[in-house]
Amino acid sequence: MVNLDQLRIFQAVAQSRSFTRAAAIVHLTQPGISKHIRQMEEYFGVPLFDRAGRKVTLTEAGAILFEATQGIMAIIDVAEQRIEDLKGLRGGRLRLGTSFPVGVYLLPAVLARFRKLHPAVEVTLDIAVSDSIGPKILANEIDLGLVSYEPRDPRLVARAFMTDELVVIVARDHEWRKKRRIKPQELDGETIIVAARGAGTRSVVEERLRALGIELHKVLEFGNLEGVKHAVEAGLGISVQARSVVQREVAAGSLHAIRLAGMDARIQFLYVWRKNGHLSYAAKALVGLLEESRG
Repeated sequence: MVNLDQLRIFQAVAQSRSFTRAAAIVHLTQPGISKHIRQMEEYFGVPLFDRAGRKVTLTEAGAILFEATQGIMAIIDVAEQRIEDLKGLRGGRLRLGTSFPVGVYLLPAVLARFRKLHPAVEVTLDIAVSDSIGPKILANEIDLGLVSYEPRDPRLVARAFMTDELVVIVARDHEWRKKRRIKPQELDGETIIVAARGAGTRSVVEERLRALGIELHKVLEFGNLEGVKHAVEAGLGISVQARSVVQREVAAGSLHAIRLAGMDARIQFLYVWRKNGHLSYAAKALVGLLEESRG
C-alpha cells in the first residue's frame, strides 16, 4: 500500500524532476528518495519515472498518478494548514510567490515585521514574473501570491492590498527631464525599456496603451526591474513603472519621474489564492501587515 509520505515524495520528484532536489524539499537523503519511489513502482507494477542520468521525467503511468494525486495532496495540505492554525501561529509554514516589484521593493520590510511577530512560522519566498504565480498556486507549490497583474483564471481569487501610480522614468539628462506630465501618445516612437514578458507592470502598461490605440514598436527587454532601471539611467530609453519601485533612484537624482496624463495611471498590487482554498492565519496576518504598510 502507498502511504501519504510516499505520495509527497512522488510529488516532489515529479515537480522538481530531480531526485536530488526532491531530497532537499522533503528533507530526506537521495537514497531514501530512491527507495520510496522503487517501492511505489513495485506496488503499481510499472515504472513511474524515466531516468536518464540526472534528468528525471514522468512515464505515462507516472503522469496519470501525478494528475490524480495533485488534488489529494492539495486537500491534505489545506487540512494540515487548518490544524496548524489551531496553534495560533506558533508554528506552520507560509509559502509565498511574488512578482519582482513586490518581492524586492515592497515585501522585505513587511516580512521583517512578520518574522518578529511570528518567528515560529516558516516562510519561503519564490520571486518570479506575475504570469507564473497563478499556475504555481494551482499546482500547490505556493500558498499565497503577491502580484501586480490580476490573474484571469477563474479558479483564483485576487484582492488589492495597495494602489500605486505608474510614472514615466527617464535619465537625469533626458530632454524630458523638466516635463511635469506626459501624454501616452508621446511614448509612441520612443525606445521603451521593459521587463521580461509576463511581468505584471509590463502587461498592465501594454493593455492600457493598446486600449488607447497605441502599440509600442521600439521595445528593449531587460529581464527584471533592476536591469530596466540601469538601462534607463544609461540613456538607452525610457520606461513606465510603479512609483514605489523607482523612488530611491528618483530621490538620488539618477532618474526623473514624470506623471502620465490622459490614461488610467493607477496600478494595484494584489494578493492571490486558490478560490476553493483556505487562506491560513499566517497568510491573513501577512496580508494585514501589507495593508497597514500602504499608509
